[in-house]
This record gives sequence, structure tokens and C-alpha cells, in this order.
Amino acid sequence: MQERGAGVENVPDANGPGGAGLWTGPPAAGQTTALMKARLLSSPKLRRTFLALTNRFQNWLLLGSLISVVVLFVCGLIFWGVERSSNPQVKGVGSGLEWVSLTLLAQSTPWDIVTGVGKFLYYLVLFVGVSLAAMATGAIASKLVEYVMRKGSGMGRAKYKKHIVICGWNSQAAEILRELHAEEVEEKRPIVILAELDATPTRDPLVTFVRGVPSDSEDLMRACIDKADTAIIVADTTNPNVGPDDRDAKTLLTTLAVESINPACYTCVEVVRSENRQHFERTRADELVVSAELTGALLASSAVTHGLSRLVSDLITHPQGNEFYALTAPASVAGSTFGDTMIHLKEHHDCVLVAVAEAEGQYTLNPPFNSPIREGDRLLVISTRELTSLGEFGPAMR
Repeated sequence: MQERGAGVENVPDANGPGGAGLWTGPPAAGQTTALMKARLLSSPKLRRTFLALTNRFQNWLLLGSLISVVVLFVCGLIFWGVERSSNPQVKGVGSGLEWVSLTLLAQSTPWDIVTGVGKFLYYLVLFVGVSLAAMATGAIASKLVEYVMRKGSGMGRAKYKKHIVICGWNSQAAEILRELHAEEVEEKRPIVILAELDATPTRDPLVTFVRGVPSDSEDLMRACIDKADTAIIVADTTNPNVGPDDRDAKTLLTTLAVESINPACYTCVEVVRSENRQHFERTRADELVVSAELTGALLASSAVTHGLSRLVSDLITHPQGNEFYALTAPASVAGSTFGDTMIHLKEHHDCVLVAVAEAEGQYTLNPPFNSPIREGDRLLVISTRELTSLGEFGPAMR
């Protein structure tokens, strides 16, 4: 089965549809290349072997480059020693080093060579210079190949701050990526995926894949969880043989690890079974999303209130229509009531105020009409566009 996002072409199989298990001849050149690429990307052992050979190749290239530089330096000293007595253009040690540099750049001798040793040094410098350029080019190329391989296989480290870390992987995680980096999102934040996958599941340039165990502290540090602003911990389904309770247990360990490393990180946790909610409530997780409860409640409510599922989908997804947006109450609305602010936002910006929360508190849905609004409160509105500037609130309210 082809891995999603690995960028591997489909390779025909003799046992596949139409093959009937019969040998149909050798694959074409393009198919052979795709097959080799698929095997390299899908096998962790082959990938580690390739990276080890690349690293050894780089060490040999660096050693050869260092030896070449030393040889060129020695050639400059010898040239000065053999030419200084009979060549008026060679006046000091610097002249010998200058002759080597100019010979490498111009690929011809800048001064007349008097001695036979000097002529030999000239050809030696040209040979070593070409070798040095080839080794330097090879070292750079192998370094780039290693970087691409490590990035695609998740063997590197993230280098972000105030980013989002997705711990684990399942179908919901793919939807999370699409929502966070939808076209309608103006400020797309960098995302790090930490999961036990063989290759990156996405080609998004703002997403860094780190291959590892989400509950392991070292792998979490590779994902820069200590500098992350938000962590989304999903019920990992990379192992299909693990049941719902075991997935929740793994999610619980990941939550505890994240909270212990970075307590300030805002954690959103997916819980599979509602019976396990009590265990997660003992952690310091900021938000718990019980997938079974939400799905069951939405289906039941939609059966009673027809069209409700389409309305909820419109509010929480980005393709089109209205979305939820959080705003910070400016000084212009401080001291006014919830009702006045709701009327003001609807009149000036055609958005609906539905909930209010203190700076670090929980939202209160549909508070009383006369509830006061304070500067710095978080206002949850329904709007067709995002209000990012405080000045967009319009004239000060009286």
C-alpha cells in the first residue's frame, strides 16, 4: 500500500489487477526508478543504511578536502623555496602562496617558472585544485541529499517557536492540518507532526515531520515542545492492532509528558471512549474532545433538529460561509453590556457575538443581556471574515 504524502508513484505489480500473477517482463526505466525510490522511502532500515553511507562519504570528502588544502599550502612554500634564488618575481613566502592562489583562479601560471621543480608544482597545483573543487561539490551535494532524506523521514529536529505540535496521527489529524492551513487562514502558523510514521504525511512547506514516539520526552524535545504554544494530541492509529482503551492510555501518557515539559503549552486532547474522560480530567489538559460523545450528540440532535449538522459543519470548517473567531475586547467597548456590544458588532461589522470569557477563563455562552464587558475579555463571534485589528471595532461606544 502506498504511503500518503510520500511522493511515490504507483508501480505495477505482477500480482495486481490484470497481472494474474504472471511475469510480464522487466519494468521500464521510469518504473525501476520509482520502485527503488519507494523501497528507500518505505524501509527504515534502508534509509538508516543510506544515511550512514552518506555520512561516511561526507567524512572522506572532508578529509580529502583538508589534505588538498594542506598540499596546496606546502606547494606554495616549496615554490617559494626553489624559485626565490633565480626568479625576481618571487620575493617572499607570501609570493609562493599568492602564486598558488592565482594559478587556481586563472588555471595558468601568473609568473614565468624558471626551475623544473616549479613546473612540476604548477601541474600538481592544477590537479589538486580540480580535485578540491570536485570534493567540495560532492560534500555539498551529499549534505543536501542527507538533509532531504532526514527531513522526509523525520530524523531531524524542529526549529520553531510559538508553533503547534500535533502528537500522533490519524484521519482527524489530516483534517486538522487542512483546517489550520486552509486558504482562508491569513496567518498560517508552523506545525510540527510527531508520530510513528515512516515518512512525512504531508507536503506542506510549513509542516515539519519528526519521527518518534509522542510520549517520549526526547522525541518531544526534538519537536520543540518546550517552545510550542499549542499541542494537539490525537488518538494515534498508526498501529491498527491497538484497541480504543490502549489508544486512550497512549494519549494519556503523551498528555502527561507534554504537560510536564511545558505546562504553559495549551493542550487539546482527543479522547476515544467517554468512560476514560475521568482519567484525562486528572491531568492539566486545557481541553478534552471526546470523539464518541460529539459524534453521538451531533447525530441525535440532527435527527431532532433537521439541518443542524450542516450548520455546525459550516461554523467549524473553513471552505466557505461563517466561522468562529475570537477577538480581544478593546477599550472602546469596556464598560458596555453584552447586549450593547452584540448590537454594536452586528451593526458595524455584521458579526454575531455568542460568548464572552475573561482573559484566561472559560467562555460563557449567551450570557445575560446586561453582563458587563471588560477590556481584555475574549469575545467569540460568528463572522464571514476575521477581524484582526482592534481598530476594526469602529467608533467608540457610548
